[in-house]
Amino acid sequence: MSALWPVQQALYARMTADAPLVALVSGIYDEVPEKVPAGKPYIAFAELTEKDISDHGRRAFEVMATLNIWSAYRGFAANARVLAELDRVLHRVALDVPGWELISIARIADGVRRVNDPNIRQGQARFRVWVQEQEM
Repeated sequence: MSALWPVQQALYARMTADAPLVALVSGIYDEVPEKVPAGKPYIAFAELTEKDISDHGRRAFEVMATLNIWSAYRGFAANARVLAELDRVLHRVALDVPGWELISIARIADGVRRVNDPNIRQGQARFRVWVQEQEM
């Protein structure tokens, strides 16, 4: 049993339900469509990995979720605003993960960088999500 998909569902639901975050971006995507609206940044799931942290009781996982923020703004400000909102929306919150009990969610790193295209900036936010199986 994997916690990857339930954690992704929970993160997506939390982000898309937050009006201030949604107002800052043109979309939040699992798979980015070919035609993304220009102008505003968008958020895309970049990577999800999990590590089994079970003990002799219930199954438990540490899920690392990486979110990329892509913008056509030449400076870092647009991505920095989105990163700040992601921190507000996801850091140390009560996250409803289907089929799992949340132990903890925390932002562990973020940043903005230039890429090969001088008109594009990539932001990245990484969150650690610890979950365990729900008790029966």
